[in-house]
Amino acid sequence: MTEMSGGAGEQPVQRVSEAAVMTVRTGSNSRPKRSPRYALVTIGAVCAQISAGIVLSGLSMFIDRIRADLWPDGQTSRAQVQSVYTVLLLVAIAMMPIAGRLIGRWGGRRLLLIGGTISSLGLAAMSTAQGMGGLYAFAIITGLGFGMSVNYVPVILVNSWFHKHKGVIMGVTVAGTGLGGILSSLVFTNTNQPVSEGGLGWRASMLIGAGLYAFFCLVPAWLLVVNKPSDVGLPIYGKAAVGVDVATVRVGEVPVEQVPGLRLGQALRSGWFWLLYAMVTLLGVFCAMGQITQPFFINQQTYPGSGMTPGLAGTLMTTQMVGLIMAKPVLGWLIEAIGMVKAMIILMAIHGVAGYLLGTIVYPASGWIFLVIGLVGAGFAVGSLTPPLACGLAFGQRDYASIYGVLGSAYALGLAIGSVLWSIAGTIAADPDQPWQLYREAMKWCWLLSIVIITGYLFAIRGGRRAQCRLQSELTLN
Repeated sequence: MTEMSGGAGEQPVQRVSEAAVMTVRTGSNSRPKRSPRYALVTIGAVCAQISAGIVLSGLSMFIDRIRADLWPDGQTSRAQVQSVYTVLLLVAIAMMPIAGRLIGRWGGRRLLLIGGTISSLGLAAMSTAQGMGGLYAFAIITGLGFGMSVNYVPVILVNSWFHKHKGVIMGVTVAGTGLGGILSSLVFTNTNQPVSEGGLGWRASMLIGAGLYAFFCLVPAWLLVVNKPSDVGLPIYGKAAVGVDVATVRVGEVPVEQVPGLRLGQALRSGWFWLLYAMVTLLGVFCAMGQITQPFFINQQTYPGSGMTPGLAGTLMTTQMVGLIMAKPVLGWLIEAIGMVKAMIILMAIHGVAGYLLGTIVYPASGWIFLVIGLVGAGFAVGSLTPPLACGLAFGQRDYASIYGVLGSAYALGLAIGSVLWSIAGTIAADPDQPWQLYREAMKWCWLLSIVIITGYLFAIRGGRRAQCRLQSELTLN
């Protein structure tokens, strides 16, 4: 709805309410066209996220094995070896804004094929490294492909293909990272042991990881992925017809030439964008505890008196990933039903309670550990799901791919920062033989960070919507 204002002698100024800006009439009330292609593209996006999970969760399992093999005398610290992972993520961060530009020219399918090939080769080459120089060089190659493919494209595909049920489909898609984590846990826990202990060694295990990464990225990209629905004569799911897109929708009762939303330059000049960027970065630091650092802390030698064994460590990691997988579609549904901020409050409150309980459990072998760590994993679902949805809510669909290309790098930046911070913390603050202690203590207080993140999200989304209102008001005057 619009409002008119203006004094005597002035031309009336037409204002568009925030509700009108966010209400796009696209025929979503009509029954969406049914086609297996929507499901096939979703499967392709999920598979790409499985590849992402192999990198995000799996690589941390190699840290101690690499260190023990290349530096048996301990002259290189655990944090130094962990920095290889940080370099990979930093390169991926630098690539995401570039990918945001390339996707309009090449399409998501080509980015998956090119980037997936580059990162698969980088992972395979990493298995041949003989020192820090080789590890860094191959991490850079892996990061280049990772940033332009599986860390970015699946989200853009879902945003391009779905209007109705986007939150749920996005949740199903990003749950693929959890599946990749489970796959990594099942495979690497058994193969990553030294050959002398009946395993294959870290080099052969990393080659297996590179093969799995390539399979889940390249094969579905070739067979299943289509850049946008109009390429195969379909509408965006939940829209009225083919061709109903950003140039033809009506916002409220006000016809406009552009879909509501900011262009990349407008978003980057907005303080609300950088507030959201900061919150997503903090979210990455928050999630680094579970996605990266937990396997780093618990997948060690047996801890005296704790009941922790390599088999139990793998089971705990799998349990957390199951919680993560199950929570992402549920969170997507909650976001559609009650809104993003309320959904985040519910899930992060559950995470905070579970984290505090985890911090009070003395022996990891306690039966309650499985329920608690599953709920902790569920809380980490906010990490990969909320940034892409928050981007659309705050800044619209007008230039979504480019804006998310920048905003999405914040989460990877947070993971990189978090992996370093938690590694350093584990080195200087915890008993070297009991790194589990630090993880548990940190989980007791992670709810404080949750409050900051949720508050920042709330203000950034509201501020972004107001910016859309102002832009829409200007458009209606022209």
